[in-house]
Amino acid sequence: MQRTAYRKTQPALPGASELTGGFAGALLRAPVVLFDAMVSWQYQAEERARLRKMGDHQLRDIGLTRGEAEGMASKAVWSRRI
Repeated sequence: MQRTAYRKTQPALPGASELTGGFAGALLRAPVVLFDAMVSWQYQAEERARLRKMGDHQLRDIGLTRGEAEGMASKAVWSRRI
């Protein structure tokens, strides 16, 4: 059986492996983290808007009262849970 020799490839950005941790790594990850937070906030805002638009019958189907739905829908955008 013949063995195949694998060689390591060089990173596309020389020195990038040293930038994965610490302050430089945090700076590189910051835009992604911010974008993810904004997408999450948008999704939560849309979910809360849907709760506001639901009728009493629909709310009963999912086990909520009008007051509970309004309480959830009025949470701040940065609140993590609906």
